[in-house]
Amino acid sequence: MFYQNFDLIFTSMQEIEEGLKNCPNDREKERLINNLLKLRNIMDQCVKYWLYFEEKVNELQNKYNFSLPDDLPESFLEDLEFLKTQKTETTIAKDQVDEKYSFMKLESEQGIESFRKGLGFWDLAMLEEAINEFEKVVKIEPNFIFGHFCLGLSYSQKEGLQNKALSKLRLVKALSRDPHLNAFVHNAMGNIYVEQKKYEEALTEFALSVDEDPSFYNGYFNVGAVYFNLKKYEEAIEAFEKVKEAVPYDWEVCYCLGRAYTLLGDYEKGLQNFKEALSINPKEPKIIFELGVLYDLLGDKKNASDCFNRIIKQVN
Repeated sequence: MFYQNFDLIFTSMQEIEEGLKNCPNDREKERLINNLLKLRNIMDQCVKYWLYFEEKVNELQNKYNFSLPDDLPESFLEDLEFLKTQKTETTIAKDQVDEKYSFMKLESEQGIESFRKGLGFWDLAMLEEAINEFEKVVKIEPNFIFGHFCLGLSYSQKEGLQNKALSKLRLVKALSRDPHLNAFVHNAMGNIYVEQKKYEEALTEFALSVDEDPSFYNGYFNVGAVYFNLKKYEEAIEAFEKVKEAVPYDWEVCYCLGRAYTLLGDYEKGLQNFKEALSINPKEPKIIFELGVLYDLLGDKKNASDCFNRIIKQVN
């Protein structure tokens, strides 16, 4: 019965399309457009109920300690494009599905103003104000995908709103066809799962961010960070090395590799990476301290002492 209701909606859409094809007069055309608007309002309500459903699912997962997979079924897009409907030979291409949902297009002055205010509040770390403005944006411009993404990110930074953030980000993931945006969505979801200590789910999301956009090196870095915190240093090194290969002059990557190699017992590579990190950022006390500890492990008391003295001088 549930799916039959949607079948009726899609059948009505086909009838509207046929009516528009027949070059109706202005009055008939207006009637068809109004009918289409009613159908759209119904589907918008369905999206709201879906978001509520996802929020309740998250509450159940947290309350009863279980996890559902976040992957969409392979047939999702085909279902969305009504390819399973056998009542017509007409199919809807992906670009037609995307036509309703815009990545970077705002159509109203009020939406543009609220979006700009939201970004300004976000830059100032005024999260409540940013959330308020982004909520206005998605209410005024519900098809503006990037607005939903910004709202999801804002929710994720506010304590107690992680479940709302996940629901909003899942909506973006379902609607977006932009691989760069999708990479950021998966990465944001991964960060939420890390905060919730759901590390396997986090690793899955970070890996998916790289699948969407192979040049998204934050995904590799975050994979490495999770593995490091799980004390799986070989896996962490593999991920960090991929970042270093693409971004060789990032001191944090070299620093993380230095720590991972040191904890794995490969002091030579640890020393090499700490030295590279220090050459890029010679005043960073974290690098100097870890380098001093490693020199001490290697029995090089003089260099170890020099490192610790440098830190003392910086503090004083």
